[in-house]
Amino acid sequence: MEDYYDIDSILSEDQNIKCVFQKNIPGLSWLEGGHEDTLKAGSRIDIPFWLAREIVDHPEGTVPMDIETPEFFGPKVRNGLRAEATVVDLPKLCPSFFRFGTHFLQLIEDPALAKILEEAFKARLQMTMDHTQSGGSSNATEYLSRLDDTERELYKAGLESSASVHHWNQQSFGRIRSASEVLLKRKLGA
Repeated sequence: MEDYYDIDSILSEDQNIKCVFQKNIPGLSWLEGGHEDTLKAGSRIDIPFWLAREIVDHPEGTVPMDIETPEFFGPKVRNGLRAEATVVDLPKLCPSFFRFGTHFLQLIEDPALAKILEEAFKARLQMTMDHTQSGGSSNATEYLSRLDDTERELYKAGLESSASVHHWNQQSFGRIRSASEVLLKRKLGA
């Protein structure tokens, strides 16, 4: 479970999803903007993901509702990720695509989506790490524009790591050398 105060986690859960309520629910008509007290069965409304999760996990019992898969996890996007995950422009779909995907998969069971997200993340991570090794090439801005929030964090960490390794390699005082006592013993032949 992520940290309760993690702002990235909070922002990633602020995606609207469609829910269909299976029975009348007293006290929830405000979700539809209604003035009645009861939310009618069959109501299909957009609510933030965090609210849907709270409704499903409510301690007084779950509210029977169906959660629809968002369009950005739909067949068209899935096919695009299967075909060539590295060219899909994720921020246009969802700024926190992979982070939201992990939250969403905790709420619903969809092994096919889980597999697609895992494979896409691996492919994109490899490409991201390749870009960090080039030291931020001229087309980095274009490449960065297609990364979601998690990938940008990894890109930044990769660049910092690559720069640290390069810096360490360039420093002569940072190289491992024989101690002066060892050199003296070699000279004396001991």
